[in-house]
Amino acid sequence: MTRHFLFNTVILFLIPALCPLWAENSYSAPDLSSFFDINTVEENYEFRQRLKSLITAPKEEVLKAPSRIFTQGITAQRVKFRVETRGNSFYLLFLNEKNRVFPIAGRGNYIIKRGLEMGEFKQIKIFYRNDPGSFIRIFPAGERSKMDVFLFGKSVYNKTILPLPLENFLTLPFPRVIALSGSVLKWPLLLMRGDRELDRRIEDILALLRARLPFLEDTDDGAQDSEGSFVLIKNGVKQEDAVNGGFNCSGFSKWITDGFYYPLTGSYLDIEKLKEKHLDFRGNRWSLPYEEERDPYFGLDWSRNLAVNLLMAQSGVEEIDPESADLRQVDFFSYIEDVGYPVADLETLLFTAAFRNPGIVYLGSINSEYGKEPRLRQYFHIVVLLPYFTANGDFRIAVMERNTESSIASLIKRYPADFIHLVRLDARGVFQPPPEDMVE
Repeated sequence: MTRHFLFNTVILFLIPALCPLWAENSYSAPDLSSFFDINTVEENYEFRQRLKSLITAPKEEVLKAPSRIFTQGITAQRVKFRVETRGNSFYLLFLNEKNRVFPIAGRGNYIIKRGLEMGEFKQIKIFYRNDPGSFIRIFPAGERSKMDVFLFGKSVYNKTILPLPLENFLTLPFPRVIALSGSVLKWPLLLMRGDRELDRRIEDILALLRARLPFLEDTDDGAQDSEGSFVLIKNGVKQEDAVNGGFNCSGFSKWITDGFYYPLTGSYLDIEKLKEKHLDFRGNRWSLPYEEERDPYFGLDWSRNLAVNLLMAQSGVEEIDPESADLRQVDFFSYIEDVGYPVADLETLLFTAAFRNPGIVYLGSINSEYGKEPRLRQYFHIVVLLPYFTANGDFRIAVMERNTESSIASLIKRYPADFIHLVRLDARGVFQPPPEDMVE
């Protein structure tokens, strides 16, 4: 494939004179009232109140109730009601319309579960985001209720006590549920719909990357050096095809980082600086003898060096701790030193990270224990992650790895038991990836 393609589009943003060194837990919680705006929060309590007598009716009457669609007077929101039977339970579904259909996993949808034999109320399931894994379940607990909360399939709160019996929640507005649990749950985080300016910035960067991907070549151990020439990372020797050179996963992550670095410095990142080993910050006495033979921490050192060198260019600070850009504090999860987090938890933890610090691109080094004599933790793959909220408030994560775009689902399927260490790239400023036709 020819590489004589020049994409001149740049994205211009203002960058502060001094970038913050990642105050992870400092944030201003959104005003809760914004989540209760009748124009932005889907609700169906009006329909549930209208059908209260049917919801609480004997099971025989409920089971023969026909499906129906109701247009709520206050919001003009259309809601569909239907009854389903599964196993030894039956379900009353109140589904909000979205794009002319009535999906089950839609924001504000209620699913009321009753026992088929006795007709008793077993639980209420409420989706609070347009996502099948983001919902709450309310269970009976005597004169009170208890609630479990899931965020993108991960349990984040268990058995939170609510001061009312389950039956009271059948027809209560959802904001009332939030108010009754607001002293315990981080509802501003759970309901977050994003920062439009910062999220659009990530989408602009993503659009530019998607336009460039078809013109990138794949080359083992390939990268561009500080002058833009295509070389091998291990020794700096020029690639055999110096015109149509390409990248491996490390070179690809450098290419994206160079898109932020070059507009600030007028040069591309130096490969030798990126290969620097930080023996005082990671590893142990078992891994030290294998630094040259197996280079187990290459991916961790490389990703940290990419992030820290960019941070120095952005801030003007000449020397920064190699761990300065690590993502170490995330709601609901504990950081494992120099290991990171389970790949399986990526969607949930990046959602909370995007809430705390929007407008950030993440470099992730995937790692696991590897080898027999001895078994060492090996950092074997680097991915680039771009989390953002869409214009309608849905959360998305674009996954870029080795010259292509994949997905979070793909990462979890390929690395279900592995871990990922994350470092941050501030997406503010000009973003302009190196042109593919750069040669001597």
